[in-house]
Amino acid sequence: MTNSILEARNVIFEYRHGFPTLKDINIAFPEGQNIGIVGESGSGKSTLLRLLLGIHRPSSGEILFMNKKLDLSDRERSREFRRSVQVVFQDPYSSLDPRQRIDRLIAEPLRSLGLSKGKLEAWVNAQIADALTSVGLSTDSLLRYPSEFSGGQRQRIAIARAIVCNPKILLADEPVSALDVTTRVHIIELLSQLSKTRGLTIAMVSHDLSVVASLCNQTIVLKKGEIVEYGNTAGVLGSPSQPYTQKLIESLPRLPH
Repeated sequence: MTNSILEARNVIFEYRHGFPTLKDINIAFPEGQNIGIVGESGSGKSTLLRLLLGIHRPSSGEILFMNKKLDLSDRERSREFRRSVQVVFQDPYSSLDPRQRIDRLIAEPLRSLGLSKGKLEAWVNAQIADALTSVGLSTDSLLRYPSEFSGGQRQRIAIARAIVCNPKILLADEPVSALDVTTRVHIIELLSQLSKTRGLTIAMVSHDLSVVASLCNQTIVLKKGEIVEYGNTAGVLGSPSQPYTQKLIESLPRLPH
């Protein structure tokens, strides 16, 4: 675990005292390892993601960033965390401000994190263009608005905004569930490509086991806030040790081959 970007150590989280949503969670996200987080609705997947993003604090236990306890009250440490840990949400229609042009949407992390401070506008424009072309969109899109794009294109724009500051890890919360089947395949292929070309680690919450199988080296199975299975994806999905995992394999939807 020494090379982990993020780690949850003995984490318990309660929305209401005495009723834990997550129980004794131990998980590490090493550089270069894409990890899928699966489980039924209400299993705690999205809550775990919020803890990893620093939106929630553990009731007990620790979230570590680069082997140090996450402390967002430290301004410099918080900025480093926000630059290194980015997120892509489920709904590409609500995650982009419809009033902002694409160039401004993608530039926002550079400006809010202070990465553009002291840089020429040409540098900012180059970063924006590189991020947009990396997700397969033309720079002709930069002066347009989100309403002019399809759902799949909007999710590509959201990914471009997430990678523009060159993060270490991308947290993806059901990033393809709102898309049609063909578009899902293309977005997963894109994420796989970005993982390889940019050295980007991906932690993905998904109901779709084919998404996890296509993208993730490791898989975590959550049941009622507890990790019941955790290991190599091929092993977890091919030879599950828990009846609950077998039930998920039999019931969850899959992308066509």
